[in-house]
Amino acid sequence: MHTRLLAALIVATIGAACSGNSGPRFDRTDVDNINHLIEELRTAFNAKDPVKAASLYSTTGVVMPPNKPIMRGRQFVEQYYRDRFSEGASDLELTPSDVSGQGNLAYANGDYRLNLVSSDGKPARRDRGKFLWVLRENNNQWMIEYVMFSSDFDTPGA
Repeated sequence: MHTRLLAALIVATIGAACSGNSGPRFDRTDVDNINHLIEELRTAFNAKDPVKAASLYSTTGVVMPPNKPIMRGRQFVEQYYRDRFSEGASDLELTPSDVSGQGNLAYANGDYRLNLVSSDGKPARRDRGKFLWVLRENNNQWMIEYVMFSSDFDTPGA
């Protein structure tokens, strides 16, 4: 009798664990919200608004740019954008190719294009590359956690 009771308890516990809610669903609304966030960043970048760009990141957001140190925390992300704008970066285009996730975590990847001014003052050159974002939903709002990107071109002067 005692063994049957223990076996029934184990089966009930496993069944409850397996049938439990796996967390919030990730659906088309989330994809649309993340695509909107990508567009908001593009708009803020092209308006040269570092405060708005940084506000799209979580307070612990991270930017991992090529050939530069990692920027951690919203104030450093804002400084990253200030520096990019003062260097003449402009005309950003972001083309997501994949946005997916599960629960409150998501990723987006795709291609970017933008203009860069060379350090010797020559006219802007067009850059292109790829990006990867990791996002987290908190209080029904998607925020950028990590951004990593790389150019398809060699670094000038490298």
